[in-house]
Amino acid sequence: MASWTTPAMVIDSWVGEGAPVGQTTLVQTWIDRAERMLRKRIPSLEARMALDPPETDLLETVQDVVSNMVQRVFRNPEGTRTSQSTTGPFSQSVTYGGDQPGYLWLTDDEADSLQLTSTGSKAFQIDPLIGYVYPNGPYVWSEVG
Repeated sequence: MASWTTPAMVIDSWVGEGAPVGQTTLVQTWIDRAERMLRKRIPSLEARMALDPPETDLLETVQDVVSNMVQRVFRNPEGTRTSQSTTGPFSQSVTYGGDQPGYLWLTDDEADSLQLTSTGSKAFQIDPLIGYVYPNGPYVWSEVG
């Protein structure tokens, strides 16, 4: 199965230092994992992507989400929660977000952006007695007014 996201998309959208340039095979491995996770978490995604054409901006949104997921892994490969260094009177600390730093994960906002959006609510009513035959004759729907 072909990926929706390429290693170049992940690397080209990198902000800051430490982009995994020259590691396209490793980046592709994590892309494949991220896309499998999305298919499992959002079962309708693959069918929606197969539509011709797919939903508006769905492909680009998937690529953005997968890029973010993979970049989080590469930014913190050791899974460090907090890092601190001190030299003389100077200290620096970094705290990584997420429940599982260094692992592949999907934020709630990213998941929401991939969910099928409703085209609007439609009102309807259900008549639980339709077809029921009363002892005195068939049930007839009547508007009360």
